[in-house]
Amino acid sequence: MRDRNRWILAGLAAFVLALGAFVSLSGLRPDTRPVVLVGEAVFPDHSAGHPVGLNAANAVGIRFSFTTRDPWIQGERHEIVVTVDAIPGSGVVSVNLTTLILYLERPAMPRRDIVNSDLVLLESSGANRWISMDGPMVIYPNSDVSGSNFFLAVALSLNVDYTNGQSYGWGGWDPGIRIISPNILPDYTPIGLMMVAGGSAGLIFVAATWKFARSNVPATPKSDGAN
Repeated sequence: MRDRNRWILAGLAAFVLALGAFVSLSGLRPDTRPVVLVGEAVFPDHSAGHPVGLNAANAVGIRFSFTTRDPWIQGERHEIVVTVDAIPGSGVVSVNLTTLILYLERPAMPRRDIVNSDLVLLESSGANRWISMDGPMVIYPNSDVSGSNFFLAVALSLNVDYTNGQSYGWGGWDPGIRIISPNILPDYTPIGLMMVAGGSAGLIFVAATWKFARSNVPATPKSDGAN
């Protein structure tokens, strides 16, 4: 291999190495910003038991607020601070929320396609307001999950006491809300690491061939001086 070709190969390997280091050190990652995702639902009148009643005074409005950052990176941990507010009707004495499950889903028919989920216990943080007892909820978008075609869904466990003396509890109630999730961007770190490895291997190869070529250069014989 000629020296000129070795210089070209060394330059390409160095470029790949530098580009890989840039990518693997998050040089291509966008800035993230705080975002609050909101979903609202109504828990219907169950003052007479499981059959749904028609008295709006016995209904409970539920508001879900999820504070996170946008966008998300696939394969990474993303924390979500949850707040759940209840707005009871005049026929409701008290509401108690106990657990919340958060799902990351992709649209699918006929059955839901759950990508990831998390469950937390809820604790009161004021009148008709609940937060996670276990700290922020966590969602891990898998390494094969990216794009904008995803949404958040929930399942809520609650108990409601009514002015007629009845109580009703529901574990894992699905309010049917679908909240568009933050965009999930690809993780370029593995690609960057592969480029670093390839560039390093290229430089090592060039250095080895250069050393081998130098070692095979015949020594220049010394000429004898005049007697």
